[in-house]
Amino acid sequence: SHHRHPRGTIWDSRARHSHARAARVRRARMHRKQVSGVSGVRNAYAAHEDGATGYYAESGASYANPHDGGVRQCVHDAIRLWPELFRGLVTGNPDDNDGERVLDLSCGAGEVTDALVKAGVPVERVDACDPYTSTAYYRRVGKTCHDWSFEDIARGDLVGRRWKTVICSFAMHLCEKDFLPPLVMMLACSCDALIVLTPHKRPELDPSWGFTLTEEKRDATWRIRTRRYDKT
Repeated sequence: SHHRHPRGTIWDSRARHSHARAARVRRARMHRKQVSGVSGVRNAYAAHEDGATGYYAESGASYANPHDGGVRQCVHDAIRLWPELFRGLVTGNPDDNDGERVLDLSCGAGEVTDALVKAGVPVERVDACDPYTSTAYYRRVGKTCHDWSFEDIARGDLVGRRWKTVICSFAMHLCEKDFLPPLVMMLACSCDALIVLTPHKRPELDPSWGFTLTEEKRDATWRIRTRRYDKT
């Protein structure tokens, strides 16, 4: 068994400092691993002849977001900060088609859906869509997602559908420039608010497209911006 130094002695103090130093080293290694994972995804975009679209088309089934923990943290922070955007999602019969719903747009492997469910939102109230990652989403969430793309929504394929809030995590900055204005305009016809999680300043949404940026929160640990847009 390990020898324990008496509390309050210089040896006890050194042992505690040693444990704290080891914990800092572990956290630094974990952060480097996360950053290298992010770099790996970006490099994969750059290396593929069809860019991000080609990468997801080929790798969607095995996709994992290296920011998974940060996405969960930011979604939970958003629910605490802006409870009005999620009101009605956890009340009533989850299978009631007339109940409030949320859309996990470009859902990847289900990071946002998983965070919502862990926060108490019934999975039945969450719609999700991604044209490439349905296998990865099903593996994590246990239900299928729709295959709607940004282009499908921009063309008006979802006219008549309605959500309380739409959340788009780590994806809208990848939308082709020509499709971004009509995508946002069509979303403005289908929801009350839009939450965008992004690692940088993009996408920049023009208020004339239907949404105005009302608040932005930055998570310094994960370097994620959580932006709230309300209808213009």
